[in-house]
Amino acid sequence: MFIGHYAPAFIGKRIAKTVPLWVLFAAVQLVDIAWGVFIATGVEHVRIIEGFTASNSLDLYDMPWTHSLVMALVWSLGAGLVWAALARRDKTLGGIVVGAAVFSHWLTDLIVHVPDLLLYPGSDIKFGFGLWNNFPVAMGLELTIFLGSMAIYLTGTRARGGFGRVWPFIATALLLGLFYLGMTTPPPDDIAVAGYSAVVMYGVICAIAAGFDLTREAK
Repeated sequence: MFIGHYAPAFIGKRIAKTVPLWVLFAAVQLVDIAWGVFIATGVEHVRIIEGFTASNSLDLYDMPWTHSLVMALVWSLGAGLVWAALARRDKTLGGIVVGAAVFSHWLTDLIVHVPDLLLYPGSDIKFGFGLWNNFPVAMGLELTIFLGSMAIYLTGTRARGGFGRVWPFIATALLLGLFYLGMTTPPPDDIAVAGYSAVVMYGVICAIAAGFDLTREAK
């Protein structure tokens, strides 16, 4: 899943109002941020095979340290504990929501990935329902949960000024534009470039989320 990963971040912000939205955007993509670094440095591996699924050309055949079920739980627990240690308010609630946001990535991947999500590093047990092989349904699901969750977030916030009223439209256009580019731009031949490019893109998306933090506040 791509843009659909951010739905739990919008929902999480409604639950834990003291956690910045950009933190939750980073949390839901934490394992993919690590994955980008890991494939760039050779810790994990990916193959580019044209038409591997109806939705993308990524054969994610080796990502045990970021996308196995056990390691997803480890990443989630670690992120939750770090946030609870750093937060000034609502430490327990914030830690739970951040940890849940991290783990939501594995759950949403489970829906769309072909069976390439291991139970644990070295396991022969793999998970994945393969919705990426049905492009219209996969894309429709992503857009529906993304836009629906943003609507839920917006009903729980108010604009701090005029820019806060228009920022959701600007941000939506930017995020959908990045989503479109990610879906239509051929992946680089150099895997290291692909990995680091993914990390940069996630950073840009977190900056867009920070725009919500600056221009809107909880009701």
